[in-house]
Amino acid sequence: MALALACVSAAFSIDGLTAVFAGAFWPVITMGAALEAGKLVAAAWLTEYWNSAPPILRLILIAMIGVLMGLNAIGVFGFLTRAHLEHMMTVDLALVDRTPDIDARLAIQGQTVADLDRRIAQIDAAIEQSTRLGRPIGAMTIADQKRRDRADIVAERQREAQVLARLQIEKAKIDAEHLRAEADIGPLRHLAELIGASATDLERPVRLLTLALVAVLDPMAVILRLAAGIHSTRAGSR
Repeated sequence: MALALACVSAAFSIDGLTAVFAGAFWPVITMGAALEAGKLVAAAWLTEYWNSAPPILRLILIAMIGVLMGLNAIGVFGFLTRAHLEHMMTVDLALVDRTPDIDARLAIQGQTVADLDRRIAQIDAAIEQSTRLGRPIGAMTIADQKRRDRADIVAERQREAQVLARLQIEKAKIDAEHLRAEADIGPLRHLAELIGASATDLERPVRLLTLALVAVLDPMAVILRLAAGIHSTRAGSR
């Protein structure tokens, strides 16, 4: 279990450190793996040779283990924080970029369809008015003159209505994505309310949760490794 925790902690930490030193990706991975292995070996050696090791050596190794645990904590914190921020940024950018655009296109398309409806209604009103005034011949003349225009307008209206329908479907999909995004951050909202923070302040619970994970991940691996070494030493002395 100590090795499993150490491997997970090391993977998170090394990935987080590669984001800081992006120009030396593989060297950072090599260095991080070596340091993590060295930390566990130092902890095991201290457990095995605590009584016989010189005090100054014990002090130096304890200090180095503490520094390595601090570096591990920084890397893990960076990894978890980056994962959260990248997810939130992806969701925000997708919704912010697409929502105003689709709203503007919907408004313009709606006005276009409404304008075509008004033009068709005006033609129909002109024919109806001529018929009501008792001039059917005039009505027929108007109908003949406007029939082609009206047919063209109706065809155009149908095309624009199809575009409007597609935009409405796209808008519905964006709204669904927004709801899914809200569902993804729902647990964070509940966690924020649980700790007394505002439901809109999502960064505070994420920071606290990340710090809690950092505080137990690598230290638990080291402590379990020390405990295993102490148990082995006592069993051997018996």
